[in-house]
Amino acid sequence: MTDIHTHVLPLVDDGSENFENSFFMIEEAIKQGVKNLICTPHYRRGVYACSADEVRSVFNDFKAQVKEKGYDINLYLGREITVHKGVGEKFESGQFLPLADGKFVLLEFPYDIETDIDEICYRVRMIGYYPVIAHIERYSYFRSVEMVEQLRKNGVVVTVNAASVVKKSYPEENKFTKQLLKKRLVDVVASDYHFNRVNYFKHAYDKVKSKYGKDYADLIFELNPNQIIGIK
Repeated sequence: MTDIHTHVLPLVDDGSENFENSFFMIEEAIKQGVKNLICTPHYRRGVYACSADEVRSVFNDFKAQVKEKGYDINLYLGREITVHKGVGEKFESGQFLPLADGKFVLLEFPYDIETDIDEICYRVRMIGYYPVIAHIERYSYFRSVEMVEQLRKNGVVVTVNAASVVKKSYPEENKFTKQLLKKRLVDVVASDYHFNRVNYFKHAYDKVKSKYGKDYADLIFELNPNQIIGIK
């Protein structure tokens, strides 16, 4: 399987404070059945604002050590971008890292401050990227099946967290995730794995497979994520 949203890269955000924690997280991801994993540290202005070069340097070091230790996993780099005014300019400057060096970008929005997600995704498309919305179930002002349907018609990739699939998030997030899964409006399930959180990736896969069928589970845990990475 392929996990496109994780915080396993050490020293660059709140995901992992050292390499040892990150190696533990890699071992856990492998246990969850993950073969391909994108490291997506936060870019959040004024909080997690390492330059793209700094993040890539840490990633290259980490990837080399993971290979040296013999872990059977393929690592890629991206970034989870918290949207703010001027986000388009940052894309064009190269400070943000698209997923697996491709044309998909992972976007996070304010949870409770209403934000025009449609407009921002449109702007991202206009500068040549495909928006991937991180954990769409978290945005209290956007819990509408109709809104999500329109986003997908506009070419936006919709993701939810594995924890919400297995009812380990807040009740309203769990409920909306279930609604989206029932209507097949989820394009990708990701772990959003941090060291201080449980990784529910395989549990979520098993639940989707049981309730909605193997074909849909494979689509949102492997086939669609592989397309984002560029694996055919």
